[in-house]
Amino acid sequence: MTDLRTATAEAAVTGQGFGVRPLPLPLYVRAHAAALVPAGHARERLDLHAADIPVLDVAVAAGHAEAVRELAASAARLKLARAGENAAAGAGADQDEAVARAIYDELARRRSRTGPHTGVRITGCEPAETALRGTAARFTCHLLDEPEDEHGPRGIPAVHAVLHLDRLDRPLSALVCDLDPRRGVRRAVHAVLRAFLLETWSADRTDAPPEPEADTTEPPGTTGEIAYPDLAAGPAPGTETGLLRAALRRNGLRARARTLSPPGAGLTVTACRITAAAPDAADAADGRGEPVAPAPSSKLRAPRQLSLTYTPDDVRLSRLFHEHSKMRTAFGTLPAVDISDMAPAARRLIGGAYRDFRDTARAYALTTDRPPALAPLEDCVRKRRSWAPMDDAPLTREQLAHLLGLVYGTTGSGLAGDDIRLPLRATPSAGGLYSCDLFVLVNRVTGIEPGLYYLHPARRELQLVRADRSWADVTAQTGYRDRARGAAAMVVYTGAFRRNQWKYRERGYRTVLLDCGHLAQSVVLTATALGLVAHPMIAFVDDYFNDLVGVDGVDDAVLYLTLLGTRATAPARPGPDHRATGPEEAV
Repeated sequence: MTDLRTATAEAAVTGQGFGVRPLPLPLYVRAHAAALVPAGHARERLDLHAADIPVLDVAVAAGHAEAVRELAASAARLKLARAGENAAAGAGADQDEAVARAIYDELARRRSRTGPHTGVRITGCEPAETALRGTAARFTCHLLDEPEDEHGPRGIPAVHAVLHLDRLDRPLSALVCDLDPRRGVRRAVHAVLRAFLLETWSADRTDAPPEPEADTTEPPGTTGEIAYPDLAAGPAPGTETGLLRAALRRNGLRARARTLSPPGAGLTVTACRITAAAPDAADAADGRGEPVAPAPSSKLRAPRQLSLTYTPDDVRLSRLFHEHSKMRTAFGTLPAVDISDMAPAARRLIGGAYRDFRDTARAYALTTDRPPALAPLEDCVRKRRSWAPMDDAPLTREQLAHLLGLVYGTTGSGLAGDDIRLPLRATPSAGGLYSCDLFVLVNRVTGIEPGLYYLHPARRELQLVRADRSWADVTAQTGYRDRARGAAAMVVYTGAFRRNQWKYRERGYRTVLLDCGHLAQSVVLTATALGLVAHPMIAFVDDYFNDLVGVDGVDDAVLYLTLLGTRATAPARPGPDHRATGPEEAV
């Protein structure tokens, strides 16, 4: 849902003749992304050929509204560059903030050209530590030493953030200037995440162009250490621009700013130039005729994704989904989709209906040398009981691998048109779109460390998502705490509505729930055939589990749980019990 802050920021972008589109990020990235696009591409529409979407710039921030605000400044810079004017731009809630942001951007551009850099390493840097959770990524952040020459002003802190990832042949880095060093760290981390997003695009697509704006300088030299909480406090509200102007004057510079947004717009956008204190002819000409900074790249393309082909209004009635998803005699509410009419690229996308935590800190292959014997189907149906007693013995890695393979593994392939073969899985799904993902929360499984894992169906492996929640904490968010605490593992079913509703609109909400039900029944029957207990559970706190997995609860949401455990001989008593006892283990 679009809040007031997001609507105000988007209006500042559309008022300049551009559009905004949200961009999907991997679930392990703790940020929001948005793309600046030509106005004609702002609205999502059904495109069965999976055509590229031209992207003028990308912004990454803590929230969607903040990312769109960055795009408002980017749109202004692009317009200025097209007009031949060399000026920085900034956007903020008021004039003071907008001018300060513009000055910071210009100073960072100047500072990045002065290298090499040295600085104090920032330890305990929470924004960097949580930016890419559950991955093997390594962030380093430095508070740079202030320059002592004519290259830049003294008295304005600069932060340099660097991301190291084993699969990349070079680090990704970014430099920002900010009077508030803590805020500077957050902005630098988000700037690096932007480079990470663009790098991920190019890795996923062989036709993606290189990103020309990424800062790839070497990490700074270290002259000492400082703890993140010990960084100096930022300026008082309303004083930032004054402090910046004073710092510039001390270095023989001045900032000239003008407002670009109309009065009462709700978001102020300004242009700013830093010049020598004494005005000259070029200064009087507002920078026209000076070398112009490169405009944001127009060669970027948004990732091809069928699930980006609807607007929120198309699925708003899901809150009353049953009545509005009925198929009637004269129905005409669904787009006529014939898979044979799709371009090959679009048909291949259907076969890649999964996420990928490829940068995870650990992963486990789901292979079995000797498949265990399975009970006959009739016995499984007759003996299945949700409240069958569980003991405290662990599951084996082989049991879990066999269970997940039979539930959601690839069992064959089918033709999509005359030339494309798509994988078929063991559980049915509407349209073959596989709109549900399986996550597994491990408590006691031999050979697998506790944690939350994602089942990657194509690679047949469990990929670590996070390992920072205790089992007791997670199970306390269910309606049957003691029952859940006795389980060895928990299957978490997550619906990916965008993966489905591009085709089925309102009826797609029903089909996602049906897909989830198919999966849950497969888990229950397969677990019973393996001699295990499988207890489906709808009693859980939605917001907690959505946050646990890393989804927003709107376009993607946790729908269902199933507890897994080994069968005991003593009877189990059904019923909610909210008492929690015993030691906690990190999962």
